[in-house]
This record gives sequence, structure tokens and C-alpha cells, in this order.
Amino acid sequence: MLKKANRTVMNMGLAALLVPAALTFSTTSASANDGGAAPAPVQEKVTASVPQQQATTTTNQKVIVNVSALNIRQGASFSSPVVGTATQGQEFAILKEANGLVEIAPNKWISKSSSYVTITSGKPSASQVKGVSTSTPSTSTASTSAAQETSTPAPAPTTSTASGSTVNVARSLVGSPYQWAGNTPSGFDCSGFIAYVFNHSGHSISRTSVANYWNMATKISSPQPGDLVFFQNTYTSGPSHMGIYIGNGQMIHAGSHGVAVADLDVSYYQDHFLGYGRF
Repeated sequence: MLKKANRTVMNMGLAALLVPAALTFSTTSASANDGGAAPAPVQEKVTASVPQQQATTTTNQKVIVNVSALNIRQGASFSSPVVGTATQGQEFAILKEANGLVEIAPNKWISKSSSYVTITSGKPSASQVKGVSTSTPSTSTASTSAAQETSTPAPAPTTSTASGSTVNVARSLVGSPYQWAGNTPSGFDCSGFIAYVFNHSGHSISRTSVANYWNMATKISSPQPGDLVFFQNTYTSGPSHMGIYIGNGQMIHAGSHGVAVADLDVSYYQDHFLGYGRF
């Protein structure tokens, strides 16, 4: 009887020791699975499931399309995908403005350039708003870059042979990468781009700084395609950046993202505008 009672006591003691060990093992395992971090609160999961509020009209302005077809982009950038086309005469309420574009519907942006649209006060008529096309345009007719924002090519500008050649050479280099002090199609900076284009379109100029080009150029107030556009106080004080005017309020220049077409009515260029010149 004594031996049996001893065995019973021993078994009870062993069980008491095993229970905490099992609990300790379970806690350690859970901690290892979540990296030692506390579980996410329940309310975070509920908040994540709430849909984002759609954009609403924040201005009493509307935009009127003045060209036969104008790209509608997915975001506020000329590199955003084209998701549709706006046609001449359509009017849209302006929801937001950013980076030279206006939002006409949630995730639908068009250029605000005066070359393509008119912005005025008031609200659009309902019949005009209904006409937004959200189908992706054919790649044969629609542009997917800022180089040609309208979906149909703009008329060629009337220029002299020399200035026309300058614009043509400049256009042929769109997409070339940026390179500090570069002056070949493998990489340009802004002044190297100017020297290359003019020396390959019937002119003879030396490679020099933007400030020197500004001093060399004849100052003009009404630019023609092939003339120069100068900017100041960009990365350094004084004349510091330049491009080639191509008409319709646009230029081609070698910016930080390479050779590209840019709208001159973008606020950054207006803030740093210096003047127009001609060689």
C-alpha cells in the first residue's frame, strides 16, 4: 500500500511539471511565428476595407477641349498611361490641377496647355460631360508620351528651311538620355544638346555655357519654331537652362530625364523663364 501511494504522488508531481512546460512551449512557438511583434489590432483590418473617397470638384472652373482629339491619362503625369480620348468641344469640370494637367474625372487627366484647351469659370453642361471616352486609343493614332499630347498629329509649323531643319533634328533626338556635359545622342546636357542640334542643321556654333549662349543670342519677344528658350536660377543662379522652341507653346530640351518635349506653361518653367533668343 505504501509503495502504491508513493507511485500515485510521483505521477501527480510529474503531471504538474509537464503542464507549465507545455504552456511555455506554445507561447514560444506563437512568438516565433509573428517575429515577436504583437498581433495587429482588429480595427486596422476594418479600416483597411473602407473604400477611398472619390475626388470631388474643388474649383468652379471648367476646361473646354479645342483640338480634335486629346489624350486622357490615368494620372497627373505625361508619362502616365493613356486611357481614353477627349474630343473637340467637350467640357469638363476641373477636379484638381497638378504638373500641367487637370483632373476631369477620378483618375482621368488631360493637359491644361492653352495649345489644346481653354480654362474658364463655370460648370460644364451635362450633355458635354457624358461624352468622355475611356477606351484605350489605337496605338496607330494615339500618343503614349508627352512628345505628342494630341491623339492626332498637330499641323507642321510654317518655318524657314533652316529653322525647320533645327526642329526636325531636335525631334529626332527625343528619348536620348541625360548626361552631364554630354553632347552626343548617347547622352546630352542642355547646352550640349543645343550645340549638337544647331551644328547638325546648317549652323556653326561652339559648345559653351547657357549663360554664354544667352549673351550670344539676339533677344526676341515672339519666338518662331527653331528659336531658343532660356531659363534662370534653376540648379544655379543666372541663365542656367535652355531649350529649342517648336511652336504651340512647347519646347524640346535635355532635362534631367533626357531629351523630351515640354509645355512652357508648366508653372516651373514660367517661374524660371528668362526670355527667347535667336542665333
